[in-house]
Amino acid sequence: MFTKEVINRIYELTGGQPWLVNAVANEIVEKILKSDYTKKITLAHAEEVKENLIARRDTHLDSLIDKLKEERVKNIVSAIINGDGVLFDNYDDSLLYCRDLGIISETKPIRIANEIYREIIPRVLNRNLQDSIEEEGETKWYIKPNGKLDMDKLLKAFQAFYRENSEMWLEKFDYKEAGPHLLLMAFLQRVINGGGKINREMAVGTGRTDLLIEFNGDKFVLELKLNRLPSTKQKGLDQISRYLDTLGMTKGYLILFEIKPSSIIPWETRVKWETLSHQNKEITIVEM
Repeated sequence: MFTKEVINRIYELTGGQPWLVNAVANEIVEKILKSDYTKKITLAHAEEVKENLIARRDTHLDSLIDKLKEERVKNIVSAIINGDGVLFDNYDDSLLYCRDLGIISETKPIRIANEIYREIIPRVLNRNLQDSIEEEGETKWYIKPNGKLDMDKLLKAFQAFYRENSEMWLEKFDYKEAGPHLLLMAFLQRVINGGGKINREMAVGTGRTDLLIEFNGDKFVLELKLNRLPSTKQKGLDQISRYLDTLGMTKGYLILFEIKPSSIIPWETRVKWETLSHQNKEITIVEM
C-alpha cells in the first residue's frame, strides 16, 4: 500500500508526469518488492527507484535526452541552469514546445518539470566530464577522518581543476553558456557517488543556481552565479542570505564564475577565496 507520505514523495519526483508515475510505482511493486503485497512501501523505496531510473535510462528518458540536443530546447534549458532571464513570452514556440514535451513547468518561475528530470539533465550534459574525473586511489581525500565532508577542501580542489581544465572543457560543451555550472556539478557528482545527495534549484530569472548538498548528516548550500556585472557579488550575497534564511541555516558558499577570458582577467587575479559575515551569515566567496 502506498501511504500518503510516499505518494507525496513520488509526486515530488515525477511532477505527476504519467509515464514517470507508472514507472516509479511499477519499479517499487514488481522489481523491488517482487509483488509481495505484505511488505511496507517506504520513502527509501522511492529514492532507490529514482536512482535506478536515472542509471538505467529507460526509453522515455533516452527520448528526453535526445530532445536536449535540439536548439530550441537547448536555449530554454541553458537559461534555466544559469538562472538567466529569457527574451520570450508565454507564446514563444520554444517555450511552448518544451512545455508540450513535459520538460519544463507550467507555472512561473520557469523550471525543470520534476526532480528526476532536474537530476538526470545535468548528469547527461556533463557525462563525459564525469567519466574523465578519476579518483586518486581508494582514498576519498575530501572526506574528513570522522566521515564528514570537507567542503572547503573540495571547493579549493575545484578551483585548481577549473583553472587547469575549464577552457578546454567549456569548448566541448554543447551548452556553453551553462558550462561553468555543469563543470562544478560534474566535479561534485563524486559526493553523490560517495553516498551524498545534491538538490538542485534552477529557474529562469533568478540569476543563479542553488545547490543543497547533504552528506552524512551535514548540509551545505552553494549558490552559483556568472560574474556578469560589478553588482553581481553584492546581489549574490543578498540572495544566498535570503536562501539560507528559508533553510534555517547560517553558513553558505557563493561561487562566482568570471565570464571574461583569462587573456583579459588572468588566473592570478581571478582565483580568490574569502570568508565574511553578511546579514548575520558566514559566507565563503569562491571566485574563479
